[in-house]
Amino acid sequence: MMRVAAIALLLLAVALPARADYQSAVLAYDQGRFDNALEEFHGLAEQGHAGAEFMLGAMFFYGKGVVSDHVLAAIWFHKSAIKGNASAQLAFGSLHIRGIGVRQDLVTAYTWLTIAANNGIPGLQQQAIALRDEASRLMRPEEVASAESAARSFAPRRAGLVRTN
Repeated sequence: MMRVAAIALLLLAVALPARADYQSAVLAYDQGRFDNALEEFHGLAEQGHAGAEFMLGAMFFYGKGVVSDHVLAAIWFHKSAIKGNASAQLAFGSLHIRGIGVRQDLVTAYTWLTIAANNGIPGLQQQAIALRDEASRLMRPEEVASAESAARSFAPRRAGLVRTN
């Protein structure tokens, strides 16, 4: 029992600094200190933090503190999306509608937008549904069925796309 408690305390001690670092990175971003935010988000993203991966995607998409790069934005959004981050799922699906940073693919867009909508986050859910419905107007029924099937089988997982030195 003592060993379990020690392990739980160790895990808690390890988890708290990451949360604090993420919050300070968000604060730095909100204050326009993009160099600080970039450094903190990058360190957290290398540890697999889905929120930090999403924020890196946003920074590259909008060119905040970095040169705008839609391909890198798509990579970071994807890494976060497959871990279950609803904002990243919405962003990644949206990129596929017009082919920004990725090859245009309405089936992939519909899939990710459905997954984002299924998270049930008010506001985000409505955006995802609206975009998904727009995409569906350009799709064949079998494409919609394929995308819905893919969305149903989605389960969050680790990205597996980490850089090691």
